[in-house]
Amino acid sequence: MSEEKYTFRMRFSTWFGLAALVFGAFCGGAMASGAYATSYFARYGGGHLLAFVLIFIAIMALCCILGLNVIRAYKVTDYNGFYLTLYGLQNPGANPVLKQIVGLFFDCFTILSGITACSGAMALFGSLANSMTGVPVQAGSIIAAFMFAVLSVYGGAFLRKFNSVMTLALTGSLLAILIAVCALRGDVLLNLLGNFQVGVDWSGASLATGYTMLISYCFNVCSWGATLSSYSEKIRDQKDAIGSGILIAVFVGALFFVTSCIVLPFLPEELNSTPILNICQNYLGSTLTVIYWVVIFIAVITTGPTFAFSIAARFIKLWKSDAVGQKLKVFIIAMGFMIICFFVSLMGLMKIVQIMLTSTGAIAAFSIFVPLVISIFRIRKLNREEKNQ
Repeated sequence: MSEEKYTFRMRFSTWFGLAALVFGAFCGGAMASGAYATSYFARYGGGHLLAFVLIFIAIMALCCILGLNVIRAYKVTDYNGFYLTLYGLQNPGANPVLKQIVGLFFDCFTILSGITACSGAMALFGSLANSMTGVPVQAGSIIAAFMFAVLSVYGGAFLRKFNSVMTLALTGSLLAILIAVCALRGDVLLNLLGNFQVGVDWSGASLATGYTMLISYCFNVCSWGATLSSYSEKIRDQKDAIGSGILIAVFVGALFFVTSCIVLPFLPEELNSTPILNICQNYLGSTLTVIYWVVIFIAVITTGPTFAFSIAARFIKLWKSDAVGQKLKVFIIAMGFMIICFFVSLMGLMKIVQIMLTSTGAIAAFSIFVPLVISIFRIRKLNREEKNQ
């Protein structure tokens, strides 16, 4: 009996560790600004909000379960190995040309995802700077581009040091804001949750468009298998894959639900890219606004340098000359990447979230989700072969 209890504790520890990792990654500046709430989840009212969150949880759970099962079955340890395995190219004798094509495609996909994340962070920083100091949004974005490039020189250490603190601080501030919103407009929130009539005309777009955009966005989570491949050495069997996948989806789904509940009672007036900041400034007092601004600022400046550093680390290998120091190389590559991101950021945070994330999600639906579904049959065949040996 004691062994069974110990086994479950060990299993749950593995599930919780992976769920916390993904929760921390999602709990960033764009999430805490409320941009996802107004772009996807709360823009059609409280009834469809519940439906949208459940759809997201279902798709994320499925993608994470399938991805973790591929990692477990084929003992994948890095993102390149994950994508090669998805396409059946993991063996040393696999076609080298196909390996290069798959590797190049997912390098491009990773860069596109990085541009989306960094340009969104720049646009958010510009909006925050404009709200707090009156600096033009574009000027704030330029400041962010330079700052992200500078900090990318210390990207790895910077992320390790501040990511956990940032996640806890953001979670605490969001819960404090939710409590304050419930005290102010809790009756409005309760009347809207579960109501499928009020709110369907808030966004000006059809309900079918909202569901299509949401589902396209949801397929971005297909790539989480590649990310989790470096952290899933404790996954032992399919129960671990299923338990971890469900807990990851519930954790992140709760994050979307909380931010949407903060925003919902103030719609459609706050149907913009920084609704939570606006709510703090206009309704919740200066103390909570300052705390929130500091926390979200930390969240934003951890996003940009992380992606910039990853891109620089990927392409610095192509810079063979020793005439330039390593840190300067990282800065130059990161700054070039940030210039591209700056021009994309001119779209504005709302359009970046709505257009670019739905586009990368559509790409992932065909290039990652379909192979993930096919992997079910491949893994069954692999399991049968292992049993017969």
